Amino acid sequence: MKNSLFVKTAVALALAAPLLASAESQLVTDTATAGPGAQARLNFRIEIPAFIALKVGTGDILSNDNTVNEVAFVLTDPQASVDGTINPSTGSPVQVALLSNAGSVEFGSTGANLSNGPNSIPLSQIAVTTPTGNLAHPAFNATAITVPATSAGIVNRSGTWAFSYNHQGATAPVGAGTYTTQVTYTAVAP
Repeated sequence: MKNSLFVKTAVALALAAPLLASAESQLVTDTATAGPGAQARLNFRIEIPAFIALKVGTGDILSNDNTVNEVAFVLTDPQASVDGTINPSTGSPVQVALLSNAGSVEFGSTGANLSNGPNSIPLSQIAVTTPTGNLAHPAFNATAITVPATSAGIVNRSGTWAFSYNHQGATAPVGAGTYTTQVTYTAVAP
């Protein structure tokens, strides 16, 4: 007897389930001289996740590329012993782009001094200008800059950065060798 009641209840629930999850519907009979009319509604929803894309160097902004580009300053013999601004031998200007739908973005850069064993050249001796575009270079090892979003919450900035090296061969000479460092650029939603 209990088993029969359980089966009847399960069948009743199974038959009622489609009614609980059905779409809106309306049945109208012809009660007016203009004829019947009916309407039903349907909701739509689109969910878009927040993203931030940053490109420094070659490659496509919307791809994952592990290539780390290099800006190289190779001094000539006459440049080594005098003070002056040195333009890069290769790698500059650098293409940059920042794209986000997450609202304003905090944009910064961090890196150690250039080193060659125990010898070092301060990273502050590398200067940066933005000859094209609207994405300014954030100062090395300083507070991140805010890149404001449009009213729709979009950041879409790009351009090029040109680098130079303030060599102090006469006033603060350094030992011969290859000095290197890596700068990390970060873009985060506040």
